[in-house]
Amino acid sequence: MMSQDQVDSVVCSVESLLADAAQMQTQCREQSEQLAAAAAQLREESQCLREQCEATQLDMARMRRQLEELLDTKAAFEARERQTRKLSKQL
Repeated sequence: MMSQDQVDSVVCSVESLLADAAQMQTQCREQSEQLAAAAAQLREESQCLREQCEATQLDMARMRRQLEELLDTKAAFEARERQTRKLSKQL
């Protein structure tokens, strides 16, 4: 049979363990909340980056079309210049 001192010691140890467990539970809860907030922020940033990427792709497509139009215009201008030189040589 355990003495009163031993019982008191066990009770004290159990109380200390319970206090530690409660403190750890509180820390885990706080960390979980922080992680959830960080995850939400990352999701928001990810969505923002996706939208920026889509807008950039649209801008690039528009610039490619404009560049193609400019190259077509340049080619037409150069063809007209060649034709003008050919005509001026004939005159």
